[in-house]
Order: sequence, then C-alpha cells, then structure tokens
Amino acid sequence: MFLGKHVFVEKPMAFSTEEAESMVETAIKLNKKLAVGHVFQFAPAVRKIKELIKKKVIGNVLHITSTRINLGPPDSEVDVIWDLGPHDFSIILHLLGESPWKINSNRNEYPFGVFNNLKSKNKNKLTNNAHIDLSFKSGTTAHIHLGWLSSNKVRLMQIFGTEGTLVYDEMLALDGKLKLYGLGIDNRIKSKSADSRALGYQSGEIMVIPLEQHEPLRLECMEFINAVLHDKPMINDGNIGLEVVKLLETTSESFNKQ
Repeated sequence: MFLGKHVFVEKPMAFSTEEAESMVETAIKLNKKLAVGHVFQFAPAVRKIKELIKKKVIGNVLHITSTRINLGPPDSEVDVIWDLGPHDFSIILHLLGESPWKINSNRNEYPFGVFNNLKSKNKNKLTNNAHIDLSFKSGTTAHIHLGWLSSNKVRLMQIFGTEGTLVYDEMLALDGKLKLYGLGIDNRIKSKSADSRALGYQSGEIMVIPLEQHEPLRLECMEFINAVLHDKPMINDGNIGLEVVKLLETTSESFNKQ
C-alpha cells in the first residue's frame, strides 16, 4: 500500500491483532483497497445460506455447529486453530453479520501418529484438536470443532433456526451440498402413557437447495477488481480479516491460560 498499490492478501491477514489493525488503518489512511482471501464467503452454498437467513427461511438463527477435521500435515509452523480456523470464523461472521462477545475453548495435543514428534519451529507442541464455543449478543451461539486426527475428511456445518435447519456438507457434490430440514414433530407431548408404543418422532420435510455453479475464487477476484475500479465495498475487506485474526488470537490466548 505504501507503494500506491491496492492489496489482496491471503488469510489470515496477519498473526496478531496489532498487525492486522495496522494494515486496516494504513488502507484507510492511504485510501487503498484491502481484501483478504476468505474464499468460502463466495462459495455457492455459503452465499445461498446467507440469502436464506436474510429471508428468515429458517426463522431466527439459534445455533451453528461446524466440524472441520482431517489428517494434519507432517510438519507445520502453526497449530490447527490458525490452519483451519480462519474458514469457520469467516463463514460464521459473514452469515451472522456480528462478532461474538464471548469465546470459550478447549484444546488437545494428542500424541497421535505424526503428532508424536510434531512441534512448531519454536519447539512448542502444536494443538491438533480444538473445540471453540462462541456467544453472540443476538442470542445465537456457535460451536466449532477443528482437528487434525481424522482419516475421514469432514466439512460439515449446521445452522439451526426456530423454523428449520440448514445442513451444509462441503464434501458432497454441488447438487447435494445444501439441504433444508423442516421442523420435525414429537407426538409424545401431552399424550397418554398408554399410547406410548405408538408415539415417536416424525421427521420434517427435507429439501435439497439448488445452488448456482460458479468458481468461488473467480468471484473473490472479481469482488476485488470491482472494488478497485468502481470503489465498491467488499464482503472480504480488511475489517472482516481483522475480526478473524482477533478471534484466532483470542482463542489461542484462552488456550494458554488453561
């Protein structure tokens, strides 16, 4: 930016809140665009979920769960939080349009497989499994599970609302990635115990949500180009990048206090 250039940086945009804040302040001061590569904000399913939430298709969002697990790398300079966490933090911030006011987290450093000897460059053990709970002022809560222990790669997010649930499975084909589940029925409520054998749960309607075919990275690049050429706002600007870094740093700090 000091060279008069607009900047598109990979996520995370920095490894400290102080550095990220400096980048955002510099962009404002020099009147330059600062974009951060949170590409999942442009994924077809995430774009559709954002639209459905805005239209109140599932009512008010109560809770979000996100699981992002796979086998970890044989060597790494960062732990699982900084490796996988930017995706889930950026998606949830984008969907809800607010930052959490409270974060609780638990981590593990399991001596499993390649992790028997895996350490960071400063010789500290690396967190390879983490559970993170977020609380928002709107009343919505979220739980994120990040891990490097699973041979089965999982990318699953569920958004629970007062009127239904959206299930986003990134590992499925485009025509099955996103499903809408209507409210189920438990007909045991207020029923006589004599009828208990005939009572049970009834599933709500399940609908596969059609998604547009497009390349997220291309849309992300076009967002940046349009912002530069036409002074347009971006959904992946430095501000959301900063918020993601704050969450990553806060989560790491909460681990260190355990």
